[in-house]
Amino acid sequence: MTVKIVILGDTHIRNIKELPQDMLNEIKESDWVIHVGDYVSIDVLDGLITLKGDRFKGVYGNADPKSIRNKVKSKEIIEILGKKIGITHPVSGGPSENVESQVLKEFINENVDIIIYGHTHDAKISKKGNTWLVNPGKGYLETNYFDPRTTIAILNINKKIQGKLKEIKT
Repeated sequence: MTVKIVILGDTHIRNIKELPQDMLNEIKESDWVIHVGDYVSIDVLDGLITLKGDRFKGVYGNADPKSIRNKVKSKEIIEILGKKIGITHPVSGGPSENVESQVLKEFINENVDIIIYGHTHDAKISKKGNTWLVNPGKGYLETNYFDPRTTIAILNINKKIQGKLKEIKT
C-alpha cells in the first residue's frame, strides 16, 4: 500500500477557486493534503477541509488572520503509515538555511521522520541525517515571474519515503 501526500503552502489567495487547476487535480487524486500555512483567507482553509475531510492537515502561517489561527495550530505532528511527520510555518524569515535550522530545532525532541515547512517560497526536498525536510515552495500563480516558480511537493509513503517537487503551470 502506498499513500500519496500532496503538500502545498504559501498560497496567499482569497478563494479556493484561485488555486491552479493542475494543483486542484493533484489534491483530488491524493490520499492526504498538507498545507504549511499562509492561506491568507479562511475560504482556502475551509475549501481544503471540504475537499479532503479528515485527510487534511494544516498549520497557520505568519500572514494568516485570527479566523485561520482559531482553526489550525502553529505546529502539528501526525503519523501516516508509521512515519511521524512534523508540520510548521516558521514566523521568522531570513535565508533558507536559517529557516531550515530553525525547523530542525523545533522538532529536535520529537523523533520525526519528515519535517514539512513553508514560509520561504523556496521549494526543496532534502535529508539531514535520517530526517526528510520538505518545503513545497510557492503555492500561487502569478503573471510576472520575478519570484520562484509555483510548486507543490508530493510524497509517496509505503515502507520507504519517496519525494518529488512538481512545478504548477496552470
